[in-house]
Amino acid sequence: MGFVGALGWLGWQVRALALTEASVYQKGLAYWLTTTFAADPLAMFFKAAILIGAILVALVTVDYVEKQVPSARAEFYGLMVFATLALCFMASATELITLFLSIEFASIASYILAGYLRDEPKSAEAGLKYFLVGATTTAASLYGMSLIYGTTGTTHLYEIAERLLPNLGEKGAAFAISPFTMLGILLMLAMLGFKVAMVPFHGWAPDAYEGAPTPITAFLSVASKAAGMAALLRVLAAAFGPASTGWQMVLAFLSIVTMTFGNLGAIWQRNIKRLMAYSSIAQVGYLLIGIAAFTPNDWQILTGAKTPDPTDMGLAGILYFVLGYAFANMAAFAVIIWVENALNSSEIDDYEGLMQRAPVAATILTIAFLSLIGIPPLAGFFGKFFLFGAALKAGLAWLAIIGVINSVVSAFYYLEVVRRMFFFPARQPEPLETTGLVSGAALIGVLGAFLLGILVNPAFQWAQNSLVAIVSVSVKAAALVP
Repeated sequence: MGFVGALGWLGWQVRALALTEASVYQKGLAYWLTTTFAADPLAMFFKAAILIGAILVALVTVDYVEKQVPSARAEFYGLMVFATLALCFMASATELITLFLSIEFASIASYILAGYLRDEPKSAEAGLKYFLVGATTTAASLYGMSLIYGTTGTTHLYEIAERLLPNLGEKGAAFAISPFTMLGILLMLAMLGFKVAMVPFHGWAPDAYEGAPTPITAFLSVASKAAGMAALLRVLAAAFGPASTGWQMVLAFLSIVTMTFGNLGAIWQRNIKRLMAYSSIAQVGYLLIGIAAFTPNDWQILTGAKTPDPTDMGLAGILYFVLGYAFANMAAFAVIIWVENALNSSEIDDYEGLMQRAPVAATILTIAFLSLIGIPPLAGFFGKFFLFGAALKAGLAWLAIIGVINSVVSAFYYLEVVRRMFFFPARQPEPLETTGLVSGAALIGVLGAFLLGILVNPAFQWAQNSLVAIVSVSVKAAALVP
């Protein structure tokens, strides 16, 4: 309960911050402490997704810690609070050095949490692999940041955008970005891609998801991914939006590779946590479609030169998808923890006959998987609808088609688990009991996925409004079209 209280205090402080700086916010952007942090609508949206994920993780953590963590339980909760705070910093960071420090703050806490079960070899392996990949991508991203600073003369994201814009008139959009700046972006993608488990920086995810304490696996899959997408969106769309022609095809290629690798890798898994790792990788591939489909209209929305209309689905689709994914994935992980607490196993074979032993758990997990596949009227369907629709509008029909094919492939491994739960006999007849905290978190997750699907219009409008005028540039720069 102390962890939930700390998260509540953190959310209240974030909200109070936006209210106390209302006078600055009226001018376009509310800054927290310095110009390196923004309390804008985009940050508030992602912080809501992060805190929703963190609070649901807190609910399922209590029973798990009592059963699986033999010592240092208080420190476990403390590290989760620190990691959540760092993720909120990531969502607000509008300057490269601050963004880097926020990611490192979150990563260090995550490394410790992933390897927290000291007597479990797989947990130690998870923490070590997570750390090694993170350290490598950190070094690459720092070099990339130095290149960006050297070519633009600033580390502030919105100043970078304003300094790139004059090149649009002089050289054209295709040459608005220098080769060294482009190299810097690619190197920065190493750190950002590592944070969201994007191919080829995904190598840590399957082993870390399997070996880490299961609540931490859920935390990395939901809260950490939401913060990573916030950072990715700010860096690419807000800072380098004027030069989007330089990186769009790179993101489209990474999207295809990521979703395809994730879905094909998940087919062969026999451990439910490893399956969710590859599923998480595939979901990132879908999210990248929204950034790859960046258009001049998106830039004008970000700068406040244009109000969004219903067909502007790319960036808003990312926000909606992240929120829907948070609810559906947390529902799935709550059931996984439900089963693991009862059987001390995360093998898919142990889900055989789950409908007979825990019908509520089997039903919730089925609904969560249907949302992740993209079946209406759940949130996952509308999230993919917005992202694929944005690809069609941007002239990337081939990318949308590949996304649809991958969604069909994903149904195979999700429904295989469902088949085992409903049509296989139970290995043991005893019912699987759990506490109200775990079952409550599962119900909240599945209800959230339902409500976001039913109330799709207000949820999508919230996402669209969170993108309006978040980039603080001059009026002249805002009117320019990349």
